[in-house]
Amino acid sequence: MGFFRAAPIAKHDDHGSVRNNLDKVSGMGDEQREHRAKKNIYAFLQRSSIEQRRSYLARGRRFVVLDVGQLSKSWITAVKNWLARKDRASEITMDDLTAELRLRGLEPPYDAVKRELATRFAGMDGTTQRKAGRKFAREIGMFIRESDKSLH
Repeated sequence: MGFFRAAPIAKHDDHGSVRNNLDKVSGMGDEQREHRAKKNIYAFLQRSSIEQRRSYLARGRRFVVLDVGQLSKSWITAVKNWLARKDRASEITMDDLTAELRLRGLEPPYDAVKRELATRFAGMDGTTQRKAGRKFAREIGMFIRESDKSLH
């Protein structure tokens, strides 16, 4: 996502302070970067959610027969299983249940697994957390590069 950033023009305010004006311009740049970063992360998560639903539909929408209560309970169990095992089968089940909920216009019951998620991530050492953060950042970077390519 290339962009041209012009150098700020230094102007003196009533007190002759160039620094105050430069700080204001710099702050606006930081806000714009933060806004752009949030937009990119949101777009990445949206695309991931769409891909998750697409994959679930391709596998045959196996959880369509469950009512909302069963679906929510199954999702909670799937998340706990995934946290315990961290294997691909548990992840697919969790993703499929998430997709089914979202296809029905519902959000997964995150509050029901908040404690387990917090415990799991609190138990991660700093190195593991940084690795996970870098992996997520790389995935977002690849998404942004792919998006930029499709614009040209």
